Amino acid sequence: MTFKLHRFFSMLLIGVLVTFTGIVTAFAVGSILGDADNSGSVTINDVTCIQKNIAELPVDGGFSALAADVDGSGSIDIADATLIQIWLADLEIPYPIGEPASEPTTAPSTKLPTDDEGWGYIIFQP
Repeated sequence: MTFKLHRFFSMLLIGVLVTFTGIVTAFAVGSILGDADNSGSVTINDVTCIQKNIAELPVDGGFSALAADVDGSGSIDIADATLIQIWLADLEIPYPIGEPASEPTTAPSTKLPTDDEGWGYIIFQP
């Protein structure tokens, strides 16, 4: 009896892990740029999800930060929601919304900020 229970719970745990791994892989690999709610297509609902995320409100269902960062700036802001709205209106934009999302390729700048007058003085940063 104990062996059967142990085997049952082991198989249940393996099933849950396999299912969870499949879901995580599908979301990580199958992200579409602009599809913030992971529905499989870019719609006005994605704009609403981004706005909720910015306002720190709970987002129903899943939320993909990779797909929501349309402009690749490294942060999710109202510009990302606006770009999706422009794309939904069939206007031309320089971002591949609706295509597979990828990590941003530009690294953050390591150059120290200097003064506004261009003299090259390094600005003190606390």
